[in-house]
Amino acid sequence: MVPVLRARDLVIWDTLAIVEYLHETHQGVWPADAIKRARARSLAGEIHSGLNALRAAMPVNTRARDRRAVRSAEVEADIARVKDIWTRYPGQDGAWMLGGFGVVDIMFAPVATRFQTYGVTLDGAAEAYQAQLLAHPLVVEWLAAGAAETDVIPILELD
Repeated sequence: MVPVLRARDLVIWDTLAIVEYLHETHQGVWPADAIKRARARSLAGEIHSGLNALRAAMPVNTRARDRRAVRSAEVEADIARVKDIWTRYPGQDGAWMLGGFGVVDIMFAPVATRFQTYGVTLDGAAEAYQAQLLAHPLVVEWLAAGAAETDVIPILELD
């Protein structure tokens, strides 16, 4: 299963479980401020368990471009929700969600790549956030590792 974190003899395969483990073992995973931390956890939970129509219609394929997806009303609603989040939260304390670069930004990286792969048009603050997220060194490293991967998963090779 992916994502997976291997920490010594421990294998953690759920995104939120990974985040909570990192929170317990490292500083700065969640915002220090309790209100921002609650909002960050709410957004992370929404990403973790929501956007299901978007996920089904637009599988992550970071190497692909100009792919087509059926954009049902449910998919459009998920896209609109992401645009709203990306417009509402970044910029209040800087260019990242809820302050400095953190777990919520990291969790939105696959959404940013989906929008790139399937040509979802953004503008304004949402477009700026996506561009900045895709340019973050950790995201660049992740995308480079994906580009170097030779395996192909046929189900993710949509037209």
